[in-house]
Amino acid sequence: MRSAIVAGSTGFIGAHLAARLRRDFPDARILGCGSRDVDLTNRDAAFAWFERAAAGAEIDHVFHLAALYKAGDWPVHHPATQFFANLSINVNVLEAWARFAPGAKLTSVVSYCMYPPKETPHPESELWGAEPEDYLFAYAFSKKGLLVGQRAYRQEHGLESTSLVLPTIFGPGDSFAENSHVVGALIGKFVRAARDGAAEVEVWGDGEQRREFLFVEDAVDGILAAALHANADVLNLGTGQAHSVRELAEMIREASGFRGAVRYEPHNRFVGVRHRALDVSRVKREIGWTATQYGDINAAFSFAYALGFIVLGRFIDRVGARVGYAVSLV
Repeated sequence: MRSAIVAGSTGFIGAHLAARLRRDFPDARILGCGSRDVDLTNRDAAFAWFERAAAGAEIDHVFHLAALYKAGDWPVHHPATQFFANLSINVNVLEAWARFAPGAKLTSVVSYCMYPPKETPHPESELWGAEPEDYLFAYAFSKKGLLVGQRAYRQEHGLESTSLVLPTIFGPGDSFAENSHVVGALIGKFVRAARDGAAEVEVWGDGEQRREFLFVEDAVDGILAAALHANADVLNLGTGQAHSVRELAEMIREASGFRGAVRYEPHNRFVGVRHRALDVSRVKREIGWTATQYGDINAAFSFAYALGFIVLGRFIDRVGARVGYAVSLV
């Protein structure tokens, strides 16, 4: 790798990816593009940034992780905002790639919310011909639009690309705010409750919602492996195993030292889809990749706890919502 662009380099996964690229390719030119650098929804600004980035350098990889997404019921109330922002970002990145870095391979990240509701793991073939969960329709279709765009640019211009469908990513660097994704939000809730001596913690849903979790360093490893070796248009990247929110809540409760009651609220709070997991047989077959570092949620959670993210959570009110170690549901 000689020169690479990371769009979304200040986000949770993007920051880890940029750091990994700089560590693994110390002589390469790694150009991070975050929301503070450029508004990628603005066509002129996006093109100007890409043109400057490509000047005097042969870009051989573009990583596209830029997106607007917020957790909980935010997508329910802001589908147009989400649709406009993400579709604009995707269209601008695709065209900037074609104009200013056509020799680069584009590797993008998309979400398993594109899949329809189902109790069994999703193979990549289910991306088409089925509707996603209704509350996420705008975000899901903007991500599907990215897949369509990559196919179109491949067909018309011969550009090389691949996409990775990610499950719930967790690890160092995400948020403890109450309106963050479920794991970070639960850490914040339990730590605050333990600190304040609260009698109970409320968990949204009945606790039986199931999600697949992938440690962020494993996610970065898979993204990089696909960028370097994959020829497929889209690959699921994960462990293929789902765990319940109840199981996760109990891990966090024990680690936080909270001794009060846990009250599940399935009726008056936002719950989301019941089950999400990925069929990861294709990525194993195509590039031989598996989640090796912390593929098991229990081992990964124990590792994160050992790093001190629960303890650091005790300081969330002092230093703000973002601290050194946390976990997040995407």
